[in-house]
Amino acid sequence: MNPDFGKSVKSSIIYFLVIISISLLTIPENITNNIKVTVASPLAPVQKIISQTSGFFKNKLKKLALVASNAEKNEEMERELFFLKNKIVKQQNAINVYEQKLNLVSEYKKNNHSDEKPIIADIIGYDVSNFRKSIIIDVGTKHGASVGDTVVFGNALVGRISAVGRSSGRVILVTDPASNVPSRLLQSRTQGMVQGAADGTCIMKYVPRHIKVNESDKVITSGIGGAFPRSLYVGDVIEVKQKSAKLFKDIKIKPKVAISKIEHVLVIKKQVVENISNLKIIYE
Repeated sequence: MNPDFGKSVKSSIIYFLVIISISLLTIPENITNNIKVTVASPLAPVQKIISQTSGFFKNKLKKLALVASNAEKNEEMERELFFLKNKIVKQQNAINVYEQKLNLVSEYKKNNHSDEKPIIADIIGYDVSNFRKSIIIDVGTKHGASVGDTVVFGNALVGRISAVGRSSGRVILVTDPASNVPSRLLQSRTQGMVQGAADGTCIMKYVPRHIKVNESDKVITSGIGGAFPRSLYVGDVIEVKQKSAKLFKDIKIKPKVAISKIEHVLVIKKQVVENISNLKIIYE
């Protein structure tokens, strides 16, 4: 093949393209627009679909973003509502506790004329053993409590402080087998000794067999020995047994205070117990 011929063809093509380019530059604008429209017309449906699809997804994304925003706001509102409800419950509980303590002191003041103020204590622990019956209170030596102080609920006997630390104390309950409370039957005025029993009740000892005792008779502290103030409500007689060979009756007593149902108690200092006088006897 002749090399000069190949060079001639390439040159001719280049010259042709240059002429076409110059011609296109000189074509009026309205003609070039028509050409663009003609070329673009077959692509118009495709462009329309792409545009519609793009708009569809944009709207969906906007809606999803709005839903997410609303969900986040709802979660925030739910959190705020949760904390608000908790705050209301705490305030209601605080009010209830305050009222209970106020009523406790009021009941104590109503039943005696001592000028001394009792110490309000919260129950913070229980002895879970079957034989020892005691509670832990949040009052100790720094509050003025000491071993031997009487613990009451209203005008009813709970027990006596058996051990005390700086910020807490242990109270041996009237239901503890080691507890002994000088007491008397309210109706007959007969004295005896109330001792705790393992089953959560109490036993009144040393009541002579000839003394008439009925179920539901009330038992109060006698004040003998000065360990407890007089006329505190101990409990009610629930069973009376008498054996012919015994000199004394077997009297079972249900304590007035159900320790599992109370949260607060009052501590009466020992010197107050010794000086306490003119106690009213009110039993409901």
